[in-house]
Amino acid sequence: MAATRLRRTFHYPSESDDEDAVEAGMDEQDQETLITSLSNRDTTSTRYYTYFLLLLPLSPTLLYVPHLFAFSTAIPSLAAIISLLASAYTLYFLPLPPVRPNIITLSSMDPTSPSKGKSIQRDAHGFKSSTPPSERRPVPYISEEVADMLAKYVVPINGALCILLALVELWQGREWREGMTIGGGYVPGFIMAIVMWARRELRVVDLGELERLRYRTKGS
Repeated sequence: MAATRLRRTFHYPSESDDEDAVEAGMDEQDQETLITSLSNRDTTSTRYYTYFLLLLPLSPTLLYVPHLFAFSTAIPSLAAIISLLASAYTLYFLPLPPVRPNIITLSSMDPTSPSKGKSIQRDAHGFKSSTPPSERRPVPYISEEVADMLAKYVVPINGALCILLALVELWQGREWREGMTIGGGYVPGFIMAIVMWARRELRVVDLGELERLRYRTKGS
């Protein structure tokens, strides 16, 4: 609003109202282009980082396979492979909901505003205040019921499995560096911790608040 007022205050006397309207329209188009560009860039970078980080749980999985053929390491190695695959599944198929940008508006400071504490999400008819849900990626070859069950229980079960492997490693009394090598019981828990941290950092930014501010400015 302030930029629009300055622009109208210091325009040349020869400019017409139609030119002001065209200029305002160009400003709105620039804003839409900027928001779209930021959204596409954030989504693209998040996807690339996700693909790169998938190597972290998937690469050790192949190295655990030879340990399956030894009687003494078969069960721990199978448990470690399941944990690593669960970490990869969580990272790719269960992204966290978008994070809301830290933008202070008049509506967010108004205790009677229905949009306080919520982010804005585009729908088919415009914009509305809502907290964006976590969008689970579709999982091939399994039913929706199984995918929903995995989304609910895969993280706590994986955490319990990592704790169990770590306790077995402690019970065996091996050195810490041995437990952090392939075949050790600390590797799945270490990788799961990194995956959960990366999953939080890879949340896309919800730009609906910027869009709402742009339409509010347009309406005023």
